[in-house]
Amino acid sequence: MKQTLYIALFVSSALTLQAQDIHFSNTEYAPLILNPALAGANSPIQANMAYRTQWGQLGSSFRTANASFDARITQDNTSKSNFLALGLSFFNDRIGDMGMVTNNVALAIADHIRLNAKSQLSLGINAGYALRSFDNVDGMWASQYDGLVYNPGLASGEDFNNQNFGYFDAGAGILYTYAKKVKAMAKNANKRVNVGVAAYHITRPNNSFVELASEKLPVRYTAFANADISIDGTDGDILPGVYYQRQGSFSQLLLGTYYKYKFNMGSNYTGYERPFAISLGLFTRLKDSYIAKLMIDWDQFSVGYAYDFTVSSLTSNSNRLGASEIFLSFNVGDGGGFRYNKK
Repeated sequence: MKQTLYIALFVSSALTLQAQDIHFSNTEYAPLILNPALAGANSPIQANMAYRTQWGQLGSSFRTANASFDARITQDNTSKSNFLALGLSFFNDRIGDMGMVTNNVALAIADHIRLNAKSQLSLGINAGYALRSFDNVDGMWASQYDGLVYNPGLASGEDFNNQNFGYFDAGAGILYTYAKKVKAMAKNANKRVNVGVAAYHITRPNNSFVELASEKLPVRYTAFANADISIDGTDGDILPGVYYQRQGSFSQLLLGTYYKYKFNMGSNYTGYERPFAISLGLFTRLKDSYIAKLMIDWDQFSVGYAYDFTVSSLTSNSNRLGASEIFLSFNVGDGGGFRYNKK
């Protein structure tokens, strides 16, 4: 009963306070909700799918699914100075037993300006439509707890005149990419660095389930830096990352690193040797969770798993268990799954 009431309180707060966007622990594999300028930035074609479930210990879990596809629409050799890319993303987010659901589809376009053979500056915008719905208004609410037990005879105080509504949305971002690829098969000295900032919900759409109420969705700001740096003289890479977002009074900082071991770096000449690597990662979402990660790269495919161990105030309810997350990525680019731009 305590868990059910906790969920009801959480949902009630979500309906009346400033909303928070979805998030992933493998945030780089949901690129278009991180920064629209990532469309086409590191690969000619890529597709990503991610699924996250969390807080099942509190009742029905919170579930989020995301899919995205992006591709360059002008070839590198048609312009020495810049190229364009398009991206399409979709996510579905469902909160607990109460069935508060958000579906969002967005189109991104990015212009990538080559600064030199190894660097580029990318500008991206996205525009989309979100549909929100609320399935179950006859739930258990914290206001129906009389101090001892749940009392369904008490009024909930909740009044939902608008169980389904939609809104248009927009965002923009900027990205700097540095990429160096050594083509000699025996040499392991590749490097890729991305640094970007973005803003979502810049149109401040109304996000309220209550008719005539005005709850402007706060702008979500993101900033991140990640890298894939080969350790010269070894078959290993380090993949550090720092991801920050702020939305209204809510902020989040995710940071950590993978260590990738390349069992086979692949052949750029014959095509018979396929790249294969396994990565282990340890990240933290500050004051919230520790995150263990596993990723496998084979040729143009990557698959990964992350598990969040909660260390926040929810620890007593969740027994330090937090969220499970999986992703699948398909990448068509120079070097298969090792994601580097061509020179």
